[in-house]
Amino acid sequence: MDEKEKLKKELQQELQWVQYRQKILDIMEEKLLQMKLLSEKDKQGNFTERELNGLNTRLNDLAAQVIALDGESRKTEDGKI
Repeated sequence: MDEKEKLKKELQQELQWVQYRQKILDIMEEKLLQMKLLSEKDKQGNFTERELNGLNTRLNDLAAQVIALDGESRKTEDGKI
């Protein structure tokens, strides 16, 4: 494989990673929006302790999902997904 082919392969891999990362970022954005809506809902209403605990549980679950998605979609030190 010559240098041109090697560079082309590297660029194709980079493009695949960028496309993959964009899909994950879109999912993360949706989860963050859900979190925002839940927190705004919390500010508006008079909820029972049980309802607040449910909202907090859902917020914590969404936060954990965002963190996991971010970690899974980042490149490793050797440039691989």
